[in-house]
Amino acid sequence: MRLWRNRRSRSKMHTLETGPWSVHGPQLTQLLLGGILCMTIASNTQTSAEATGAQETGAASAATVISFDGSSDPSSASSSSAYSATALSSLAQVSSLLPEAAALSATAALVEPYLDGYATSNVTTQIGTHAYLPCRVKQLGNKSVSWIRLRDGHILTVDRAVFIADQRFLAIKQPDKYWTLQIKYVQARDAGSYECQVSTEPKVSARVQLQVVVPRTEILGEPDRYVKAGSNVVLRCIVRGALEPPTFIMWYHGAEQLAADSRRHRTQLDPNLPEATGEGQSTIGSLIIESAKKRDTGNYTCSPSNSPSATVTLNIINGESSASAVTSSAATTRAYALSILALLLSVILIGVGHRT
Repeated sequence: MRLWRNRRSRSKMHTLETGPWSVHGPQLTQLLLGGILCMTIASNTQTSAEATGAQETGAASAATVISFDGSSDPSSASSSSAYSATALSSLAQVSSLLPEAAALSATAALVEPYLDGYATSNVTTQIGTHAYLPCRVKQLGNKSVSWIRLRDGHILTVDRAVFIADQRFLAIKQPDKYWTLQIKYVQARDAGSYECQVSTEPKVSARVQLQVVVPRTEILGEPDRYVKAGSNVVLRCIVRGALEPPTFIMWYHGAEQLAADSRRHRTQLDPNLPEATGEGQSTIGSLIIESAKKRDTGNYTCSPSNSPSATVTLNIINGESSASAVTSSAATTRAYALSILALLLSVILIGVGHRT
């Protein structure tokens, strides 16, 4: 009898697992409770029946006479009482499991992915560096996490798969439940809104606003310099508006990179200098050319590690005659410009006179 019931129970369990219908959540909890109740009652009933059979056998061996005169059978009443007690005991056991089963059912119904954090956040980075856009998802389960660029609706990543040809984009799964979008070597055009989405219905999403800082680089003074041969030349390159000071500033004469410390050229880096306006700090990189010669004429470019480059033209003049020639040429140019301006004003005045 017990073997048959066990086989039947296994058969029913197999039907639940592989049948055409799937059972989830509260339904599964109810079926499990019903199965426990049936198995408990059946087991206790069988035990009671065996105990009753043993009592009847003992009574027969003692030559007990059973009356059939229509009165109630004591053995039958005892068996009925035992069955009722077994049923009540089984119900009590199942009732004690109901709170835990209800808690499990409620927990199963509430296990849905959700985002930990604000619906909108801001990330500020500097051009040329790496940007990391965070998205913390809890209780993800078997759902997927996607990153969308809202500017054009382009799907960038789904889980770890990348769906854009730009290899600068990458999805990183971190141990603390963060699905981070990495953008390498950030460009100014990368600024804008990005959205992290979880594949639930309705969808769960959060936005990240990426701001890209572009520092300003300039070489102090005029873009064209005229310097007398034999004098010392100092070119100063200043970087403003950077989140962090540049780690280096390289100098080039034309296409040739200048050594940081040579016989005739020296470089100097002064980071974290306060701005005159009181807003932020700046970095100055200086190129010092000692005893300038004619061959030092040409373009000089400063190239910071984290900001655009700037260029100036240096002209080395031989002797005082050359310097006076340059000064004379500059004065002639200014006089010519003033003459042109005066001529234009005369034409305008003549035209106004004719109209009057």
